[in-house]
Amino acid sequence: MSLLNIYITKNFISKFIFLIIGFTLLFLIVDIIGNIDKFIESNFTHTEILSYCILSIPSFISIALPITTLLACIFTIGQLQKNHELTAIKASGISLKKISFTLIFLGIIISFTSFIFDNTVVSNSMKKRAELTEKFSNKPNKAKKIRNSHIILEKKDGSFTNNILSIESYNPLNNKASGIIIQKINNNPEYSRLEFKIDIDSMIYKKNMEINNISQKNAWIRKGITLLNNKDEKQLLKIPNDTTFFYNQDKSHFTYKDLNKKLPDAKELSYWELQNLSKKRPDEISLKVDYNFKIAFSFTSLIMILFGIGLSIKKPRTNYTTGIGIGIIVIFLYYLGIKFGQSLGYSKTLSPFASVWIVNFIFLGSGIWLFSRIRT
Repeated sequence: MSLLNIYITKNFISKFIFLIIGFTLLFLIVDIIGNIDKFIESNFTHTEILSYCILSIPSFISIALPITTLLACIFTIGQLQKNHELTAIKASGISLKKISFTLIFLGIIISFTSFIFDNTVVSNSMKKRAELTEKFSNKPNKAKKIRNSHIILEKKDGSFTNNILSIESYNPLNNKASGIIIQKINNNPEYSRLEFKIDIDSMIYKKNMEINNISQKNAWIRKGITLLNNKDEKQLLKIPNDTTFFYNQDKSHFTYKDLNKKLPDAKELSYWELQNLSKKRPDEISLKVDYNFKIAFSFTSLIMILFGIGLSIKKPRTNYTTGIGIGIIVIFLYYLGIKFGQSLGYSKTLSPFASVWIVNFIFLGSGIWLFSRIRT
């Protein structure tokens, strides 16, 4: 039995590697063709194009994993049937369900590996690719650079101040902004002019702080502040970095929520980053949906293994062409279902957990049902 398990494992892995390389290259070629005009218009160098391709590979591997797992399973069992090896296995008294557990175990390993891979390699590569694609995209990388992002500070009564705040970068994971410039405009009825400019190295938003036994709520801790005049920008005042300042919320009403639109895409964040961010921003339902999706999607490979076993063994004369057709239909329905569930989660029609897991439960139940009908 151990030799049989090794034999099945080798067959599966060889087909899995061949398919994952094939699908990854296919996705990469399609992506390059789709972006070739942007590369040319943005004067991308050969090194930048190569970097873009390398950084894209992990995400394409992640996308290809479900269909690769399903087809590798179908092809492995199909080869055993074609060579009449399944008949020999049954004749020797070994249950087909028993040898199927080898493939199920491989599916569990792939699912676990997929979760780690998606939330380390893929998320990091997508962050770096986002910085690179900022060169030819009208949408800057929201995780790292927020260039020309100007916010007119608003009072609590709804009126506006004469201060304009500009932020170069913002990290939503720790609510830290960097490269801040505050300009005060003198709105004279006849003309407007810049009164002064303040450069701030960094500032961190804290919901609850206590300084010198004085409680502060909804405040920004600002460090590295330089006041410049409006003519030649000569330094008027340099405040030490260890000095803490707070915005007076009665005068300027500006919180981290004003930067919510600057959140990075979920694919650029790992499960743990999304979960941590969700705890800090409980009102952002999309964050809860996204980190639940990270776990739900990693189970896809195990679900596809069950489907592959049930479909292949139930129809012993299924050839490779039919297997590919069935695999594409199953994967298409799965992706359609899980994306539709995500949209229901974003709209609060379903809970964040149910929106991404309900499709998994449906497909898992179908796979178990097909597996239970195997004639051994």
